[in-house]
Amino acid sequence: MIRDILLFLAVIFLIFYNYFFIDQGHLLLYLFLFIFFIYFFVSLVVSRKYGAKIMGWSAIIKYGDYTSVLINLTQLCLIFNIFFVFYGETYPDIMIIAGFVIMITGMVFNLLVRRDLGKNWVPLSKTTEGQELVTSGVYSKIRHPFYASILILFLGVAVMAGNIYALLFFMLFIISIWIRIKKEEEELIKKFGDEYGIYMEEVPMLLPKL
Repeated sequence: MIRDILLFLAVIFLIFYNYFFIDQGHLLLYLFLFIFFIYFFVSLVVSRKYGAKIMGWSAIIKYGDYTSVLINLTQLCLIFNIFFVFYGETYPDIMIIAGFVIMITGMVFNLLVRRDLGKNWVPLSKTTEGQELVTSGVYSKIRHPFYASILILFLGVAVMAGNIYALLFFMLFIISIWIRIKKEEEELIKKFGDEYGIYMEEVPMLLPKL
């Protein structure tokens, strides 16, 4: 936890240093980075507070979780794309405003889902010992609100960029999420059996029933 706080403070310091002492012509980029790192830090705090075990790249490599690699790569592509857009200062204001609103909505939704999942959140396409099947709250409406929230979040990033690359990367991101969900549900069926099968029949994957 102390390491995370120190890393977070170091990143925030670098963002402000660049803004105040090097280049003040890219305010939106600094705002984007500031919001993103605040969200990233708060998400770790929320997950830890409610009992989740945080796993890094070492766990991804250990368990050979290719779905995490796909998701992270497409997320990075979307983020790097917005860097070029903000540096080039070629963006319509309405797309930026809409993108920020969508992105922050996804972030808030994600934090609420992390709270509801508690110790049952696993950042890999696998189950863990002692993991429980959560079907209450937002999980009574859709099976994968966590993935729905990050789809909303990165939809906002794509809208901000507003270019063909953003569309391409976001489509790849959707595909990577779909692959992850299929892999994860195979593991959930193995662990929870008919209980999860019935849950799948009754509750939609990402979009709630009207």
